[in-house]
Amino acid sequence: MRIGIFGGAFNPPHNGHLIISVLSIEYLKLDKLFIVPTFNPPHRDPHKLAPFEKRYFWLEKIFQGVKKIEISDYEKLKGGKSYSIETVRYFRAVYGVKPYFIIGEDSVTSFHKWYMYETLMREASFAVYPRFRESRYQELKEKYPDFIFMDLPLIEISSTEIRNRIREGKSIRGMVPLSIESEVIDTYL
Repeated sequence: MRIGIFGGAFNPPHNGHLIISVLSIEYLKLDKLFIVPTFNPPHRDPHKLAPFEKRYFWLEKIFQGVKKIEISDYEKLKGGKSYSIETVRYFRAVYGVKPYFIIGEDSVTSFHKWYMYETLMREASFAVYPRFRESRYQELKEKYPDFIFMDLPLIEISSTEIRNRIREGKSIRGMVPLSIESEVIDTYL
């Protein structure tokens, strides 16, 4: 069985997350992709995130009916800080396989700062999706030759941009699924 893990704050989830998930399933030939919203990220103040339950609900809503995708509340059930190594070990233990761990190109540039990153590299296969027009893929491939740098379209939508646009009174139409748009606007106003 081939499984993938796509973690993140999803603060809020957006159409880029949806597209990247579907394309990653195809590219990596996954049987199942687990979307894992962080509960208590070690690198940011959890109070600056929308409540976990809301982000989880939004993910369930936008991925409803998408084959091979499951939203996981593992990090909330575990409690404490949300470290990627613990999430990877959990899914490895449950499924008995080395999972693919999907991250953005922007995360690779600071990967060496992740908790137990060297161990994490042995316990998961990393798959990277592009985030920048001027990609650093070649440079990053040299630094992390075992990572899979996926040849996928660049999706230029970010949760930060969405939150900023809402605060500035600008439209987010097309950036988040219509099914959650009004709730997302109300949450970040």
